Amino acid sequence: MSTLHRSQVYIEEEQMNLLKLEAEKEHLSVSELIRQSIRNFLNGKAKDIDWDNDPITKTIGKIKLDVKDASKTIDQYLYGKK
Repeated sequence: MSTLHRSQVYIEEEQMNLLKLEAEKEHLSVSELIRQSIRNFLNGKAKDIDWDNDPITKTIGKIKLDVKDASKTIDQYLYGKK
């Protein structure tokens, strides 16, 4: 199990009542139900990204630069500033 971090979150009374009911039905603590909900939410967000059709992803490997120090001097190349 990963390390757990204590956090304080304010939620509405009705939300807490519903969480308690759901946790009881699932035989879980409210904390575990919240952790699972956060995990499911974040996993769903990661799946929402369509990397195959992302325009930035499509440029990977397609840009050829004659300069060798672009990562060090990016501001100069983008904005003409040193």
